[in-house]
Amino acid sequence: MKKIMMGLLTFGIFTFNAQAYDQTDRIKDMQSMESAMSQIQKGILYNNKDMVLQAVVKLKKAASTIEVAPNSELDYSTFFAKRQSSNIKKYADGIKKNMESGHKHGAASNYTRVLDECISCHNKIRKWN
Repeated sequence: MKKIMMGLLTFGIFTFNAQAYDQTDRIKDMQSMESAMSQIQKGILYNNKDMVLQAVVKLKKAASTIEVAPNSELDYSTFFAKRQSSNIKKYADGIKKNMESGHKHGAASNYTRVLDECISCHNKIRKWN
């Protein structure tokens, strides 16, 4: 019985650690999002639809994994970050739709909306001035 309990405890610890989202993961996701945003901008400026579409996939993937560890039980940052992530994915879909339709101005407008979401999140959660 002890072996089973120890095995379950060990399995639980490894499972929890494997799923923990830490500072390293957050930095990696932020770097992926920054890279995707740069690629989207470059693709729009060079009229390279494939470059933009590839970057949109990358941006949405990174935005899907973003988490913020709350400072307390009443901390708003986790909910705020999830809402920002949802908005980023929605505007990324707008970039894709506009690029596929040949509407570069619409894609650029959605790009700006994504950037606004990024800045808003950084202002609130990272306490930018």
